[in-house]
Amino acid sequence: MKIKLFVYLLILTITNVNLSIADDCNKFDKLSKEYAKCTAELIKDKTSEKYKEGKKKLNKLNLKEKLIKFKNSKSHKEFTEK
Repeated sequence: MKIKLFVYLLILTITNVNLSIADDCNKFDKLSKEYAKCTAELIKDKTSEKYKEGKKKLNKLNLKEKLIKFKNSKSHKEFTEK
C-alpha cells in the first residue's frame, strides 16, 4: 500500500501536473471582450500576490509600535534611548 502511494506521488511530481490552469490570453482575438476579461483577471491575480507580499514585509517592520513609542516620547533624545 505504501509503495503504491509512493509511486503515485512520484508520478505526480515528475509529470508536473498543475492543478491551477494558467490562462493564455493569446488564444483570444485582441479586440474581443474575452481577451480583455482574461488580461484583467491575470493582472488582478498578479497584483493581489504582490499586495500580500508587501503587506507581509510591512508587518515585519513593526511601524505601529515604533510610532506609539515616538508619540509617547517627549524629546528626540528620549525616543532614541528607549
